[in-house]
Amino acid sequence: KVRISDKAATLATLVAHGVTLSEPLKQHDVVYSRPGAIDNDPNECWLRIRTENDTVHTFTLKRSVTSQQDSIEHEVVFDNPSEMRGIIAQLGYELFSDLTKIRQKGKQGDYEWCVDEVPELGTFVEVEKLCEESADINAVREELWALLETLGISREDEETDGYDVLMRQKFGAP
Repeated sequence: KVRISDKAATLATLVAHGVTLSEPLKQHDVVYSRPGAIDNDPNECWLRIRTENDTVHTFTLKRSVTSQQDSIEHEVVFDNPSEMRGIIAQLGYELFSDLTKIRQKGKQGDYEWCVDEVPELGTFVEVEKLCEESADINAVREELWALLETLGISREDEETDGYDVLMRQKFGAP
């Protein structure tokens, strides 16, 4: 994930390189953690309720492998956010962050792209490649950087923290 300063130029570059982006989607993400959970601890699971365009609800469980940017994820679509919040509370999890972003998604071969506008944080581009758990994380990371660099995106703009962590760093706990 990289922070970008010129969204229009970045979108034009992605399109010029064959990435077709979706219409903007509103994503409201509410993330929960166990009390005292530490970022990047591979023994911790993070729970997220995402509501897309105010209509579709997805529950995600994430666990870091080596950092916030490489996770094992399990997802399911559901239709009762109130019940899901109740389940999460009964599991002993607490609110970690609450944020809304506008996302455009696209595919290019094996790569999935996201261009995110996060109010109060800025604009970001993410590229990911879905891999088996046994994949060489460093080799995949270098492959992604080679791709980003062909688009004129510099490693100096890398952002290793998730949006939820960035929000907590900037504003504290919700």
